[in-house]
Order: sequence, then structure tokens, then C-alpha cells
Amino acid sequence: MKNTNHMKAALLVSGLVLFGGLNATAQEKEEHHPIDRAWVAMNVAKLNVQLGLNDVQQAEVKSIDERYMRKHQAMEASVPKPTEAQMGANVSKLMTERDRDMEAILNSDQYAKWIDMRQKGTGDLDEEQQEKKEKLELKK
Repeated sequence: MKNTNHMKAALLVSGLVLFGGLNATAQEKEEHHPIDRAWVAMNVAKLNVQLGLNDVQQAEVKSIDERYMRKHQAMEASVPKPTEAQMGANVSKLMTERDRDMEAILNSDQYAKWIDMRQKGTGDLDEEQQEKKEKLELKK
């Protein structure tokens, strides 16, 4: 009986290690997927045209896009799979984090334009973001 419990535990640990390794490999492949790289490049180019980013800002936007894309992929790949409501809440938190990162690298005019552009695509301003947007609009 004791050997059976040790064998079960060893099999469970082996399975978790194997699954974790496969999951990490799959995530690494997804992180480098050509479509993902193309999206990041297109988004940086679009924001450069629309916001007039300097070279440093372009590099920072690329880094932010890549980081949040990986975080989103990790959320989707998590086990157990999050419910639709959980995923929505997680994405909302992720977007709030991303907004803060973008605010840190953009000037106030660029950030106001970016918030307007972003909201047209998602329409999900939280209360803090709405207040920031209103303050920025008052400065104009």
C-alpha cells in the first residue's frame, strides 16, 4: 500500500512536470507566432502615425504590446480555463495595467488621443480612466 501511494505521487508529479513543460513549450511557440509579431509591428506603426511617437516611445510601445500579449495568452492557456466572466474581469485588469504603462511613456496629448482610440475599440472605461480622460479634455 505504501509503495502504491509513492507510485501514485510519483506519477502525479511526473504528469505535472510533463504537462508544465508542454504548456511552456506551447506558450513559447505562441509568443513567437508570426501573426502575433505582425500585430505588434502593425500596432506600433499605427500608433506612430496617429500619435507621432519618437524612437524611444516606439520601442516602449512594442515592449508593452509584447508583454501584455504574453499575459493575455497565459490567461487563456491557464488551467482550469477561466469562465467568460473571469476572463472579462482579468482582461479589464490587464487593460488598466496597460493604460498605466502607456500613460507613463506618452505625453498628455498623445495619451488623450490613445485613450480615445482605445475606447473606440473596446468601450470599457472604468471610473478612474473616465476621470483621467475628462481631466485631459479640460486641459485642451
